[in-house]
Amino acid sequence: MPNVIRKEIVARSLAHLREQKTHTLFAGYLYLQFRSAQLGRLNDLQPVFSPFFKDFFQVANHPLGTPYIKIFTEHQASENNLWLNENVAGSYAPSSLRPEQPFRKVVTIDKKIYSLPADHASRALEYLLFSKPIEVANLAVVLYRDYGLLDNVTTIEDLVDIFAYEFGYVNQPGTKPDEDFQTLYSLEMTQSWDEDWLEKND
Repeated sequence: MPNVIRKEIVARSLAHLREQKTHTLFAGYLYLQFRSAQLGRLNDLQPVFSPFFKDFFQVANHPLGTPYIKIFTEHQASENNLWLNENVAGSYAPSSLRPEQPFRKVVTIDKKIYSLPADHASRALEYLLFSKPIEVANLAVVLYRDYGLLDNVTTIEDLVDIFAYEFGYVNQPGTKPDEDFQTLYSLEMTQSWDEDWLEKND
């Protein structure tokens, strides 16, 4: 029987993420990083945003018409900005993104072709994270909150390894993450993480 992350741990991590000023569209940038890892390239990423949001951001028993949890916000976190609507892909359509917007300073969009420039991580840090790296332990916990974890995942470092591998920051699990990872994420919270953070999935 797989383990799952304890609900109180997920709630705490979500609160920490939402307390930090992070541009809402960092979620879409994360998807493009994920897509880049899938394709093994930075150019012509051919994104389809909705399946990614369903896999990582959809919440059961969500309010009508707003199925996705809003993990990132550049405004003060409140109940009023906790959810994203069903047409989340529309936020990333070229017609919705003006050239001066932060997302366009990180992601290259030529007509409908989305690409990541070689220095996308440093751009994302500046324009989407407001120069403050995200605690990757919190991010991994929230992204994988609904996934069963095998018995070999026992520490928060193990979960961070899964995130780093699936999102293309390492070529092999357990190896040192690349410079992009080190630019965007902090490992500080992993050093004092709760030992009792998992429970059996009933």
